Amino acid sequence: MSKLYGDLCSFLVKEHFGKAAQAIHKELRSGPKTYKLILSGSGLTPALVKRSLCILIQYGFVKYQPGDNPLIAEYTLIPDNIILLLRYPRYLTIISDKYGAVSRLIIDTVLKYGSIPASKVILLVWNQIQAGSVENYNDGLTGVRDTFRQLVVKQYLMSVPCPSLEANDRVPRLVVSETEQFHFPEINASVLLKLEKGETVVPPDANLYWRCNFDRFHQNIQDHIMIEAIRNRIDGHAAKFMEILLKRIYVRTEAWATQSNPVPITEIKEETEKRSPHLSQYLDQYIKIIDEDSCKFITRTGEGSVYVNFVEAFRSLATATVESIVEHRFGPKSARIFRLVRSKKYIDQEHLQKIAMIPDKEAKQLTYKLIQGSFLHMHDLKKSSSAGPTKSFYLLHVNFNQVVHVVLEMCYKAVYNTLARADHQLSENFRLIEKFEKLNTLASSMRAQGEDPEYVAQLLEDWITPPEKTLLTTVETMIEKLRLAELYLDETIMVLQLYAYYDSTSMKEKPR
Repeated sequence: MSKLYGDLCSFLVKEHFGKAAQAIHKELRSGPKTYKLILSGSGLTPALVKRSLCILIQYGFVKYQPGDNPLIAEYTLIPDNIILLLRYPRYLTIISDKYGAVSRLIIDTVLKYGSIPASKVILLVWNQIQAGSVENYNDGLTGVRDTFRQLVVKQYLMSVPCPSLEANDRVPRLVVSETEQFHFPEINASVLLKLEKGETVVPPDANLYWRCNFDRFHQNIQDHIMIEAIRNRIDGHAAKFMEILLKRIYVRTEAWATQSNPVPITEIKEETEKRSPHLSQYLDQYIKIIDEDSCKFITRTGEGSVYVNFVEAFRSLATATVESIVEHRFGPKSARIFRLVRSKKYIDQEHLQKIAMIPDKEAKQLTYKLIQGSFLHMHDLKKSSSAGPTKSFYLLHVNFNQVVHVVLEMCYKAVYNTLARADHQLSENFRLIEKFEKLNTLASSMRAQGEDPEYVAQLLEDWITPPEKTLLTTVETMIEKLRLAELYLDETIMVLQLYAYYDSTSMKEKPR
């Protein structure tokens, strides 16, 4: 874990869970530690350390396992789960678009609690529905239960590993079988009704906790990125073909495979005839265009089928992302140099200056800036001679994996700065925001009591001065821009992380 990545995780933990949890995060950044080491290093009280560890374990940010001494537990940080806090709003948008408002409330509740029994989620969501969160909902408690079951079947929710029943283990082992991971227990409607009335009933799932399956959400985000890339490069009909193809490949291909199994074109044609007659009419032409495109999202086989190559697809997306960043940071001429070096693999400075069509002096300056920013690298090639001293030649090249790592670090720093700036804006204008919220609450209560809306609006006008209104509008605009920048940065991070995953996985799959 790099320093920038660790600082971003630390900031996220502080923002969502407070300074005590941040102190635990600080202790675990250097590696696994026992409870006593955490207690002595953090300077917190034993009760606060235990409470903070419980919360971080509940949200999946810390795990425990037997250490060098099997009788003592060691706690390990999971930073990759902490960074997912940035994506929680996107998860809610995905589930809302696919399955509606009730599913969104269920996922929102599970995300808020980290891990929680299904019966408790159902009751909490039902209370929100009764308070007016969902309009025209008539399915009752059983409808919420069935929606929860649907999310389990679709693998958006998964059961949390439970402690093993072996009494010999001083440090409990958490286990869950694959069959039970996505198996929803039967919860009778009568039990839910009794719980709603406040009666003392032990639900059948009291010891079974559920959490979000982030891999399933990331699969949806991956598909969305690919579909939108095809839409931007070709058109909406090509994007519809990509959407149908991606749905079909998951029927016959394991999730996160580097390359899908072939899908018959006749099968895709049958689906397109139902959903898009125009696409069905020109399906062969669209397949040919996408197949021959340099992005290499799909490949057509000679047996009348197509498959998706995720490695090549995300290599193309990562390349476009990096080139765009180089152009915005260093200018179009630097982007041209970067593309030339990458296409030639290895090239000397003099040859580069000739084919780049940039003045020699400017080309050297731009090349130096790219080397300084770790976007270009130098390879030392020595040529020995019997008649004289050894000569060295320096060739420029692009180590793309290292460049991706550099860009990821830049993104982590940018997200950290965005969050820090938003936090600064909120803390600097805390009193004004608090005043505005109190006045809005007061106005809402006055309207509920039957006061004239025009009179209430006039009072709000009188209570907030024009300078305060201007400042409040400025702060809201700034926060909105920062949150939007945060979402764009997270999408860039997602593309680069997917490239890094598929590239490393494909290297492992290659025969030695």
